[in-house]
Amino acid sequence: MSTELDRITKKAKSEPKLRFTSLAHLLTPEFLTETWKQINRRGASGVDGETAKEFEQGLDTRVQELCQRLKQGAYKAPPVRRVEIPKGPGKEGTRPLGIPTVEDRLLQRSMARILEAIFEADFLECSYGFRPGRNPHGALRALRKIVVTKKVGYLFEADIRGYLDRTSYCPHIHEVAANRLG
Repeated sequence: MSTELDRITKKAKSEPKLRFTSLAHLLTPEFLTETWKQINRRGASGVDGETAKEFEQGLDTRVQELCQRLKQGAYKAPPVRRVEIPKGPGKEGTRPLGIPTVEDRLLQRSMARILEAIFEADFLECSYGFRPGRNPHGALRALRKIVVTKKVGYLFEADIRGYLDRTSYCPHIHEVAANRLG
């Protein structure tokens, strides 16, 4: 199934104006099983209390049933279990964390793989935020390389912590999504 995603990625890169309107056919039992192999199975249980190990014991059957519900339009995402976790070293308070059920996590990751295949084509090479295979350390390495090897007149630092919490609408992101998905 990865070859199907490769085809979608190539199509998205070669035809930037193309709109993808039908992607549900990609959610096959084989694709979900392939995604299962990539998923983190050490995560906590969702509201149903089912562990990844329990889900995996009946994987073939569960994946078939999930695909059937998706085709029938009968799938309904279960509630997400909310827990408060500490913010981290040197920070006060907690932040909410949502823990989906194992089945929903599998479906979310499957959809993310499909959407990544489409939207990766729209990102610039210098973009590092929330992209597969990229992280803040890579962004810092790229920045350091530019600062050390090129003539730099100014370097601006901005703290955007909480920006998306305070911003309700980002026109560019909505425009890109609207143009890519029908």
